[in-house]
Amino acid sequence: RRNVIKKCLSSPSRELLCELDRAGVDLADEIAAATPALSALSQAAMASILLAIHSLGFSILGLDPAAPAKGSAKPLPASALSDLRSQQFAVVPGFLTTEEVGAYREDVAKLRAEGRFKTAGIGETATNRVDNTVRVCEQCFIYPPQRHRGFGDDAARERLYATLDGVRDSLCQLTPLEPLLTEGLYAHYPNGGYYRRHVDAAPNNPSELRAFSYLLYLNDAWEPEHGGCLRIHTDGYGEDAPISAPESYVDVEPRGGTLVVFRSDTMAHEVLNTNAERQAVAGWFNRPVGGSGFRQTLIKGLGAAVALAALGKVAGGDK
Repeated sequence: RRNVIKKCLSSPSRELLCELDRAGVDLADEIAAATPALSALSQAAMASILLAIHSLGFSILGLDPAAPAKGSAKPLPASALSDLRSQQFAVVPGFLTTEEVGAYREDVAKLRAEGRFKTAGIGETATNRVDNTVRVCEQCFIYPPQRHRGFGDDAARERLYATLDGVRDSLCQLTPLEPLLTEGLYAHYPNGGYYRRHVDAAPNNPSELRAFSYLLYLNDAWEPEHGGCLRIHTDGYGEDAPISAPESYVDVEPRGGTLVVFRSDTMAHEVLNTNAERQAVAGWFNRPVGGSGFRQTLIKGLGAAVALAALGKVAGGDK
């Protein structure tokens, strides 16, 4: 990871900036170590300038992480917001049109054919590992939006980003969210795939910024015998419920076009065994970094080192 930072400092590029931005939660300590000027700043100074530097770094490289996606935003219905307030999860059948589901499925197929998917692991990036007793799945991270430019179907993904922007903006009625920290991926479960019970956010690690998890299903002609339902546990326990605890859950059928949103820190959930291929968009909307400590402040400044290096190249007249 230090080598990635050194490459960024010596020769900023779109690809390296996007790599830093995606993996930055676990590069924060290395960024501080590699750039003493950043770690020497006071926490208040970091909080006030790093978001601006982050955006400036993208701008210098011809990118704009805050620019709205090209497409029509889709707000959540009022009933979904009400459900989130009362039961901490919401299910919206038919949120995507059949045409949209087909377009995103085609994007998934192209990205898989182009080798953009990887075997999904468990845990944060620094400790991520493949464990087939817990999860059998392939995934392709699609944030930041520049990550796969020139691969798959860029126009379809632009529409998807706009749709997710609308969901996030609606959720801001419940809690403030930071657009620059939106996470998202395509998930492809093979026949025989699953993801055992887990919670998406935990205290004292970078995932604690996650406020809401979301799923958009892309399955064509799903039938009950295909399996792969999302099981949302409503027993009030986390990843491990006591053996003596009575079962309490809601199963959501992964029908194409269905949207599911739930609290990341409280709602344990799992993907039941699949008997057919299963595809979805999955991700998280994150809270603003402010007030989450120095390490989280650094997360907001993932592009700072690259931005400063790029500024140095521009100011120095490097041709």
